[in-house]
Amino acid sequence: MTGPKKSQYISFRVTDEELHEIEEAALAAGAKPRDWCRQMVLEKVRREHGMTKSERLVYEELSRVRYLIGHGFRLLAHDTLGPQEWENARATADHKAAQIADQLLAASRVNADAWKVGIHPRQGASEE
Repeated sequence: MTGPKKSQYISFRVTDEELHEIEEAALAAGAKPRDWCRQMVLEKVRREHGMTKSERLVYEELSRVRYLIGHGFRLLAHDTLGPQEWENARATADHKAAQIADQLLAASRVNADAWKVGIHPRQGASEE
């Protein structure tokens, strides 16, 4: 089965150079230019937080690992790391992966905005 019938049409103009770039990219992907363009556009509009679903899953996994490393080192530093504490941290990371990722994304946006206006996020206002 080929999927739902596509009844809507979108067209746009490109330069000869842009067409060549599109054709090369499509060829490299093993697709026709129109199919490659459709795939690129749909991938872009389906992004969550600027990421595809696959990228988001990878980001959540990395966020989970970052949380576990940071939390694990804090427990070690306070000499409170035991089997139950680690299991609690693992369970939290597993059940709250999306929330942890969202918090990291929000923090990174705040930090990026601070850098744009000349404020180092860890030091406060920059010295004049």
